[in-house]
Amino acid sequence: MSSKQDRVFDGLAKRFQRQIYDDPRGAIRLAILQDDLAPWVLNTAPLSVLDAGAGLGQMSIWLAQQAHQVQLLEPSAEMLAKAITSIEQADLQAAIQTQQASIQAFCAANTRLFDVIVCHAVLEWLAQPQAVLSQLVACLKPGGVLSLMFFNQHSTVMRRLIAGDLQTVSRGQFASDGKRGLAPISPLEPETVKQWLPDLGLSLETWSGVRCFYDYMYRDVRKSAPLEQVIPLERHYSRLEPWRSLARYQHFICIKS
Repeated sequence: MSSKQDRVFDGLAKRFQRQIYDDPRGAIRLAILQDDLAPWVLNTAPLSVLDAGAGLGQMSIWLAQQAHQVQLLEPSAEMLAKAITSIEQADLQAAIQTQQASIQAFCAANTRLFDVIVCHAVLEWLAQPQAVLSQLVACLKPGGVLSLMFFNQHSTVMRRLIAGDLQTVSRGQFASDGKRGLAPISPLEPETVKQWLPDLGLSLETWSGVRCFYDYMYRDVRKSAPLEQVIPLERHYSRLEPWRSLARYQHFICIKS
């Protein structure tokens, strides 16, 4: 039996903010996610939204700014505290309810159905991602929208090959033990997640790659690459193969039948 356990990010909030949210990588990620979600959440009637594994609350705040009611769920006390501070600074306390809990615990007690569920960069930190995704989908209304972003194992393979780490690739051991760093414990291939969707009653509406090329750039090149040029190109390649399938993250917009 696997001893793998879900990863919770207490003690890493500052590192997350520095490396993900305040970094150009975060700006690219946010641009693609907002582009993909826009047809479903902009200029609509107010929607009920569950942001599952919300981190520092960036997406919750953006969705609340579109006049939606958001339930923010985050298992890390440290991450949640930072999210609450950001919500207060944005004066959105009335639009965003916060709760510290795992997805599993929340879903087990939940009696609501949501119009939209957002689950970004969460599956790869779960010991049983498919089972947890099934629990989440049970909280989604028929016809509801699931925004699912997950870490792409294909990207890890490519980065390892580029770095010359041929032994790791040959062994096929890409999952972290979760005890240090920010390497996922359950990296996923998009083909695997796509195979889960029919049994969950989900149809795939749009599929984008998030950071198709930026993470492959040499570090010194990245430092000087102007975001105003990078982001339009990331947008362009986000739905084109083969770049989409090699992106650092995969983003699925799914509809529940």
